[in-house]
Amino acid sequence: MDCQAVHVAMYRASDNELDGETLLSFRQHLTLCAGCSHRFGFVSRLLAIVRGRCCRDDAPPTLRTRILASFPHRGAALD
Repeated sequence: MDCQAVHVAMYRASDNELDGETLLSFRQHLTLCAGCSHRFGFVSRLLAIVRGRCCRDDAPPTLRTRILASFPHRGAALD
């Protein structure tokens, strides 16, 4: 994996969305490339701050139910 591929995969890696082989290649590149390792550290810290500050409140259960019921394939399952 080269630097460009690592930059593209950083957000997917942060969300645990990389398959095993890609994740292995991603991690190997980070051990060899200080620039990408530094950048990934920054992205990880930034996402942790955003997640910590933006996801403090849960939606009320009634809102969740209404949203799920609005999807045609999910509405019947709620009845």
